[in-house]
Amino acid sequence: MTFTMLASRADNGGRERTGGFTLIELIVVMLLLGIAAALVAPHLSPFFRGRVLSSEARRLLALTRYGQTRAVAEGVPVLLWIDAKQSSYGLITQSASSEPDDRASRFAVDSTLTIEAFAPDPLLASEDNDERLAVPDGLPAIRFMPDGFFDEASIGKIVIRQGAEGALELVPTANRLGYEILPVNPN
Repeated sequence: MTFTMLASRADNGGRERTGGFTLIELIVVMLLLGIAAALVAPHLSPFFRGRVLSSEARRLLALTRYGQTRAVAEGVPVLLWIDAKQSSYGLITQSASSEPDDRASRFAVDSTLTIEAFAPDPLLASEDNDERLAVPDGLPAIRFMPDGFFDEASIGKIVIRQGAEGALELVPTANRLGYEILPVNPN
């Protein structure tokens, strides 16, 4: 059994014409695509804004895991500090040597977001604990210990907000071995 396909057809003057679209057909299709894009675009903007919030929370969570792993691997405490005023956060080792941390990192929060850090318990939020954590510039921080745990005086939760539209928080897991991302409870 054989199949044949005709790639061309006879036109009015006996000339053959290959298949294709006319200019009018292309204009109609482009017009329909433009209308569809105009109708869909307003509904997609919250999706993209939410992606920025989610991405920042995941980056911060990844940094907590990296800080914890680095503390265990290097055998020194590692601090994940939060600077809400500068909208930034970062990692630095806490060692007895005077040498600067060559793998210290600093991240800026997206300009549409704000970041806040909260103490785990008002009784733990004291100057004594700030001195015990030895946080640079008195910034709130999570102190990851060489045994894999984090200091009790560390930040209780970190909230990342995107205006009034949404917020996510980074909180310790139930077993206090790490952190997890949760939606902010509006209550």
